[in-house]
Amino acid sequence: MEIIIYGKDGCVNCDRTRMLCQIQSIPFQYHTVGADISIDALQAKVGQPVRSLPQIFIQQAAGLTHVGGYDELRNQLAG
Repeated sequence: MEIIIYGKDGCVNCDRTRMLCQIQSIPFQYHTVGADISIDALQAKVGQPVRSLPQIFIQQAAGLTHVGGYDELRNQLAG
């Protein structure tokens, strides 16, 4: 499993997501919206308008799954 995070500088929940992955020793990739990916490309990945960051995906053998934001990831990892 690998977490893929799309975020931006100055985003508290983006930083919290990276910290959560580090604390739990979960491999992750971080992509900066506006530099590494455009908002339009991210919206195409998500499949709907992006209103908040981070946008988080989980990459597993079965494929890529959109999780949502920090709270959704934290809840999914908890149980």
